[in-house]
Amino acid sequence: MRPGSTSTKRAEIIHEWHKSLLHEFIPQLISKWGPKIGVSVSAYYLQRMKTKWGSCNHRQGNIRLNTELVKKPKDLIEYVVVHEMIHLLEPTHNDRFVNLITEVYPSWKEARMELNELPLAAEEWKE
Repeated sequence: MRPGSTSTKRAEIIHEWHKSLLHEFIPQLISKWGPKIGVSVSAYYLQRMKTKWGSCNHRQGNIRLNTELVKKPKDLIEYVVVHEMIHLLEPTHNDRFVNLITEVYPSWKEARMELNELPLAAEEWKE
């Protein structure tokens, strides 16, 4: 797609729409899980990410989520939000992290497996 082309503009409009859908859903999840996990998210950000579903800055207390999540089932979005919120308590995937996420989200392994079977981004078809 060329910058300024109709396809680029259309893609940006769709991306903004996807972000707006996530902005309606993500705060509910953060409110639901914050007390259960015992954390407070200072901010969350939505952006295109090529290699991850989410990330966390535990020092600043914020999480970052891939806008492609909007195309995934809601329970898998919830898993990613919980996963990143757990990182506010434990920044690495060590035993403590595994114990924490298992305690609050027992089906996390199944959710992770299902999510990882899905494509990270939509395929672009060339005509």
